[in-house]
Amino acid sequence: MTTEAVNPKVFEFFEKRGIGPETVTRTGIYSARRRRDGDDQSFATEPDPNGNIIAFPFFERGEVVAEKYRAPGKKFYQRPKPRKTFYNSDILDDPALAASTAALVITEGEMDALSVIEAGYPFAVSVPDGAPPARDKNGRLIAVPENADDVDPENDDKFAFVFNNWDRLQRVKRIVIAVDNDEPGTRLAAELVRRLGRVRCSFVAYPEGCKDLNDVLLHHGPGHVINLISQARPYPVRGLYTLSEFPPEPELRPVSTGWPELDAHVLVYHPSLMVITGFANAGKTSFATQMVAQLASQHRWNAAIASFEMRVNPFIRDALIAGYLQRPRPWSNEEKARGRAWVEQHFTFIAPDPESDDDTNLDWLIEKAEAAVIRHGARVLLLDPWNEVDHARKADETHTEYVGRALRRLKTFARRFDVLVIIVAHPSKGATFKSDKDLSLYDVADSAHFANKADQGLILVKGREEGTSTILVKKIRYQPETGRPGEIPLKFDLRTRLFTSPDPEIGGDDGDDGDDLWRRR
Repeated sequence: MTTEAVNPKVFEFFEKRGIGPETVTRTGIYSARRRRDGDDQSFATEPDPNGNIIAFPFFERGEVVAEKYRAPGKKFYQRPKPRKTFYNSDILDDPALAASTAALVITEGEMDALSVIEAGYPFAVSVPDGAPPARDKNGRLIAVPENADDVDPENDDKFAFVFNNWDRLQRVKRIVIAVDNDEPGTRLAAELVRRLGRVRCSFVAYPEGCKDLNDVLLHHGPGHVINLISQARPYPVRGLYTLSEFPPEPELRPVSTGWPELDAHVLVYHPSLMVITGFANAGKTSFATQMVAQLASQHRWNAAIASFEMRVNPFIRDALIAGYLQRPRPWSNEEKARGRAWVEQHFTFIAPDPESDDDTNLDWLIEKAEAAVIRHGARVLLLDPWNEVDHARKADETHTEYVGRALRRLKTFARRFDVLVIIVAHPSKGATFKSDKDLSLYDVADSAHFANKADQGLILVKGREEGTSTILVKKIRYQPETGRPGEIPLKFDLRTRLFTSPDPEIGGDDGDDGDDLWRRR
């Protein structure tokens, strides 16, 4: 409370801004004047009932630790060597804030905090020095990180008032950020939120024509100030939503892989992660390459192919053409030209530059895949095989931890760019002694993460009879919309070098044209 006399003109000043005498005296505001301090040229500010300077004392547990002064002509200055604290900081000790029965309102200036108090809500403080600049010396907006990892409390001078009151602030459960609706205010809000914690912070939405709470008080009255505070909206917390706030997800639109026999068990969609495994020579590469060819041919899903074991020319190229033409070889010159033009239109290939020393690690792969999406409209990324990527583990990271992190990154890429990611992976050496039918996704590359993180998991089993295969559908995340586990027999037609229906009326025969360059891998 004010113990000093207040110049009536000070009351008039505040009344023009909607602040009544009771709020002025309650918060300790008084009138003052400047006088020469001794024989030097310095000045001191002292209480004066007739003074024309408005003094805003900053209390901390009842003691004045700083003061700001407003002189005629909108000139502002402070008491030398003030302690950095909030204006009205003693409200931080009120039990209602710790009990969450009241929210703390933080404003950009003393006048806005006073406006909240005037409206009948005492739980308001103001930052001591207003908002920081929003733009750098070159006129660019200053980016503010979401987290406070770069904040050193001992050197955070501009926001020392936060850390000076940290013990008190920690007890506050709900905070409403009500700073000015302009660029500096936007930066101030972001800086406060990252220091105080997004989880407990909310923001107000000012009515049109108002940039702060004093404007709201003057133009709409105290009731609207209270409504703004009570209707403050929480800052979004990434990964936390109510049902109505949940971000829209792409509609699940599963499509056929191109094999009618598989449709009851596997329908593919994007974004998703598919893992294909099987023992050596089961046909993993042939199957995966034919699948992306059929997706491009039937659904116009362009694909980026990272093939590290097979040469793109001629093997991957011709496998794609075979999936497109669906005809036995040899092809006519017209068919070859048409097939190559189709591959050129629908596929891009991720491969190391022979003249570069770049590591073909996961960062490198995802960078190229993102470019394939942006430049060429890729909807599928085929990675074949997993073990040929340079897997750079962190110093303290186990193999299992690395695989989990790598698959999370690939799934994040799939979601961000709406892509189907297909990984062809070899079983671990420990699975060598298992039978084909006993093989599981948990046997892939020494990590259970392939089983846990895959949306769909397939195992290829080579049949005892030449040209026969079985597709074991081991995992389907969304059942029955995108399929269900099961076993589906297929035939590998050596004339077309394609997996086909085992029904001879649907697939080809077992004729061999003598060219064994593209047997199942």
